[in-house]
Amino acid sequence: MKKAGYVSRSRLNRLLKVKKIEGVTAEEYAHRLRKLLEGVIEHEKAEKAARVFSAVSDPVRIKILKLLEKESMCVCELMKALNMRQPLISYHLKFLREAGLIKPVRKGKWVFYRIADKKVLRMIDKIIELA
Repeated sequence: MKKAGYVSRSRLNRLLKVKKIEGVTAEEYAHRLRKLLEGVIEHEKAEKAARVFSAVSDPVRIKILKLLEKESMCVCELMKALNMRQPLISYHLKFLREAGLIKPVRKGKWVFYRIADKKVLRMIDKIIELA
């Protein structure tokens, strides 16, 4: 059984011929490809980006972010604005918090949420412009 991600030497040799790459063995080319990934993105940064994209992949979470762009809000304000129940709002807030997109701010017994980093909002606005 082949390991996931395993490419046979013969397949790499065929690829080298198709791409007309000469003077390089399949092993050298495989090593070059692995080294190429190291220079593209660090694993931790890729993980963080994936969490952010996952967090903004839901329309409700985008609406929450856009509301919080205007002002800090507590759960009950978000419930009213979005016409949703508390457990669902809390679920989405947890998702956004874990992605590092929002931060809770405690004021006495109240917890208000605010945007942690406005860069994500600019990215969302750019995507909305393209849609």
